[in-house]
Amino acid sequence: SLGEYDKGIKYHQQSLQIARQIGNRSEEGGTLGNLGNAYFSLGEYDKGIKYHQQSLQIARQIGNLYGESNALGNLGNAYFSLGEYDKAIEYYQQSLQIAREIGDRSSGGIALKNLGNVFFKLEKYVESLKYSQAALEIFQQIGERYYQVIALKNIVKNYKHLGNLDAVRHYYSEALAISIELGIP
Repeated sequence: SLGEYDKGIKYHQQSLQIARQIGNRSEEGGTLGNLGNAYFSLGEYDKGIKYHQQSLQIARQIGNLYGESNALGNLGNAYFSLGEYDKAIEYYQQSLQIAREIGDRSSGGIALKNLGNVFFKLEKYVESLKYSQAALEIFQQIGERYYQVIALKNIVKNYKHLGNLDAVRHYYSEALAISIELGIP
């Protein structure tokens, strides 16, 4: 509910104030990211973007590559939601590059999945499929079952648009089996 988000925002603003008072830049950057996500949830993308840009700036200043990759991914999500796909691609690719540099396979897989989503929106199904399959491979390797289902569903959507019904059936049955195992409707 909106009231819960308002409470969350107040809590994060207090946390931000404390982080700034004690000079904890890492906590400040993380809290700015949390505020950005809270505003995204309310559909206030411009406000969310401002917080994520501040989070990105701090992450870069203190050399927090994980935080930088995360902020870039969040900015990609904002621009994706706003339909600014070129900007989304730019941010997702930067996030992916850093995730690979630091060996953060989970974030790398998420960036690949997000790139697949953008190219799907752009109706570039072959490109989308390439990114979705790369994401699936990572999620399988690290045992991230929930994201495997998402990647599989994205692969199914692409194959459906490409007219490959055998592949649709194959990947759909794989997604369904994992969904049942995880209790995902």
